[in-house]
Formats: sequence, structure tokens, C-alpha cells
Amino acid sequence: MTACTLRIFDNGGKTFDRYTILPPRWARDCREHNGLWEAIGASERPYHPQGFGQHVSASPGPHLGKRITWAELPPDVQRFARSTWPEHAPPAAQDLQS
Repeated sequence: MTACTLRIFDNGGKTFDRYTILPPRWARDCREHNGLWEAIGASERPYHPQGFGQHVSASPGPHLGKRITWAELPPDVQRFARSTWPEHAPPAAQDLQS
């Protein structure tokens, strides 16, 4: 399995966009000119009509919550992150069976 190089934060549900996911530090093409990074923010169900899944700008740090692992993300959030940065996320289970 390919390792996950994404930086994943979970604020424990303090806000609707509970999860913030950023590319790795070495992905300089994802860094914006003002020091912020391209990122995604998501609720537990980003594809649900009442969920949240959006591309955002973020500054990494503890204000986003605690760092978590890929395995701790809900499946829908994994799918959203994988669709945004497939090169930095582990492959989907069906991709491993091919």
C-alpha cells in the first residue's frame, strides 16, 4: 500500500468543516503566494446534500485540530481527498485488486 503523505487535521467536530486536509510540505506547487496552502475542508459526509466538502486555503497548525492518520478519516472524506490529490493518497481498495 502506498503511504499517505497528506497532512490531515480533525477539530473533533467543533465546526461543520471538521476535517482539513493539506498536501505535503514538499508539494510547493500547492502553496499560494501569501503563505497559505491549497486545502480541502470537509464534514464527515462531504457528498451528502447537507454535508460540506470544499476547496479552501489554510495555514497548517494546531488551530485546525489534532493530526490524524488516513485510517481515521471517514470513507467519504478519504474519497474526497483521493479525488483532490490522488498522488498523495493511498489507492482505493478496488485499485489494489487490479
